[in-house]
Amino acid sequence: MRPLFQELPFNRAGSVNVYKEELPAFIVPWHYHPEIEIMYIMEGTGTRFVGDHVEPYEEGDLCIIGPNLPHEWRNDDAFFQKGSNLKASCFCVFFQQEIFGHTMLDMPEMENIRHLLLRSERGIKFSGTSRERIAKLVKEYVFEKGAGRIAKLITLLEAMATSEEFELLASVGYCNNTIDSGDSGRFEAIYGYIMKNFSRPIRLEEVSSVAGLTPNAFCRYFRERTKKTFVQYLNDVRIGHAKKLLIEGKLTISTLSMESGFNNLSNFIDQFKRSTKMLPSEYQRKFGATHTRDLV
Repeated sequence: MRPLFQELPFNRAGSVNVYKEELPAFIVPWHYHPEIEIMYIMEGTGTRFVGDHVEPYEEGDLCIIGPNLPHEWRNDDAFFQKGSNLKASCFCVFFQQEIFGHTMLDMPEMENIRHLLLRSERGIKFSGTSRERIAKLVKEYVFEKGAGRIAKLITLLEAMATSEEFELLASVGYCNNTIDSGDSGRFEAIYGYIMKNFSRPIRLEEVSSVAGLTPNAFCRYFRERTKKTFVQYLNDVRIGHAKKLLIEGKLTISTLSMESGFNNLSNFIDQFKRSTKMLPSEYQRKFGATHTRDLV
């Protein structure tokens, strides 16, 4: 299933656009756009799709979605039943990163926001007291005008950037262009090597030599920066790539499992179920994508 490109009906007189939607159900399908989107759900329940991430959502759901990252908030079936009195409503804030310009984002004071916008390329969900504080700012934002709208956006993004109650949504295997590491030079080399070679076996000795470290030192270094072992991270990349191919629906499951670096189909299915609690075919149907052959 290919996501639809959506050209947003912006007011071209402004750099930031805010909408409040109130509908019987959300009608925008799986789509993407170059604008960064902040989405706050006021009413409604359903399933949220961001990249290769899928999970239920409910009232209060709050996310920031980076540019060109496919997404959809799909209401539960009950919202589409005849005679339903259910409602779906949300606040949306849209803007392009370019409104800040390179000079402003390079300012030391903008470091938190700069890293937030980079992480948003995977989509970010907020929770806890942070979500309550950010949601309050989103609702207040509707009433801002003129330069106050830009100032309020910076305040809103800073609140997101400094929150510790968040979850990255799409996997590194799906969004294979996002690096956010304090040691960018060395980690970028490792990351690039993984992304170039994940479809084949990668020995610990070869990837540690890319980092210029012994295998033991590499394992410590890698875990400190990713909070995962190298094997866990590599498996996440492979599963993320497989999810991307499943959503596209062009390949049989046995073929895409090999292209994602799994040595046999049964190993792929076992790892996929462990990661997603679903069979590959169940995951594919969640996105509305199907393949007629080799479904498991």
